[in-house]
Amino acid sequence: METKQPPRLTNEDYRLQPRAPVQVFHGIHPGTIPLHWHEFYELSYVVGGEGEHRLNGSAYPLSSGILFLLTPADFHELVSVEDKPLEIYNVIFTEAMMDDNLYHWLFGGKLVLHAQLEEMQHRQIFADYERMREETGAWREGSEIAIRATLQRLLVDLHRGSTANRALPTNGPGNRQLNVNLQRALIYIHHHFREDLRLDDAAAQAQYSATYFSECFSKSVGQSFQRYLQNVRMQFAESLLRASSLPVTEICYASGFNTLGHFERVFRQRKGMSPRQYRHHAGIAEDMQYFS
Repeated sequence: METKQPPRLTNEDYRLQPRAPVQVFHGIHPGTIPLHWHEFYELSYVVGGEGEHRLNGSAYPLSSGILFLLTPADFHELVSVEDKPLEIYNVIFTEAMMDDNLYHWLFGGKLVLHAQLEEMQHRQIFADYERMREETGAWREGSEIAIRATLQRLLVDLHRGSTANRALPTNGPGNRQLNVNLQRALIYIHHHFREDLRLDDAAAQAQYSATYFSECFSKSVGQSFQRYLQNVRMQFAESLLRASSLPVTEICYASGFNTLGHFERVFRQRKGMSPRQYRHHAGIAEDMQYFS
C-alpha cells in the first residue's frame, strides 16, 4: 500500500553529486516552510527575521545569528513571524564533506546542534556563506578544498556554541564507556533509523562482523540492536504524535516501521494505549498547563 509522508528532498533533487557534494542557497521565507526531511545534511544560518523552528517534535525560536544543523534523520518545518520573514543562508552537503574525525566528534554525544552565535561572529559567518556560494556558483580548481575548510570551521563554531544538546544515546548505555567503533554505529543508527536498517549495516559501520557486533552492542549498550533500534523509532514517533497533526499511518512509516499493525502493537506494549489515545492524552496534558 502506498503511503503519504512529508516530502523527502533528495541529493538528486538538488544536484548533489560526487564532483559537487555541496550547494549553497540564500532566501527570504515568509509564512511557513512545511514539514519535510532531507537525504542530505543542511547547515542553516539565520540572517534576519523571527520565527520558530519545529524540529522532531520540539520548537526552537529563530532570530538573527542562529546557526543550526539538520541530518538525514530530522523532520522539520520553519514558521516566520508575520511581517518578520526569516532570511536564511543554507548550505546542503553530503557526508563526503565531513571526514571521520569531524563526523564522530560532531555527533558523538549530541543529537541537536542549534547555536545562538555572538554578534561579533555574524559578519564572519555571513562572509563564510558568501564565499561558499561564490565557489559553488563557479566550480574551479581548489573550490572543494576552500568550501570544505569553510564548512568545517562553521561546524566547529556550531558545536562550541550549541546549547540545545541531548545525550546520545538516550535509551541505552548511560555511563558505560563505548569504544569509537560502537559510537560510530550508534550515530549511524540515529541518522538512518527510518530506513530498512539491518544489523549487518550497523556492524559494517563498526567494522565488526555481525555476530561480534551483536555481542558487543548488547554488552555495552545494555540491550540488543533490534531493541535499541525499536526504541529510537518509538521515541521519534512519540515526538511526532505530540507535536504534529500527521496521521498515525504517516507517522508509523516515517518513523521506520514497516506495517501499521506492528507499530500499533509495539506502541500499546510500550505506552499501554494506542497511538491515537496517546495523542489525545498528550493534547489534554498540554491544555491543562494553561489552568495550572
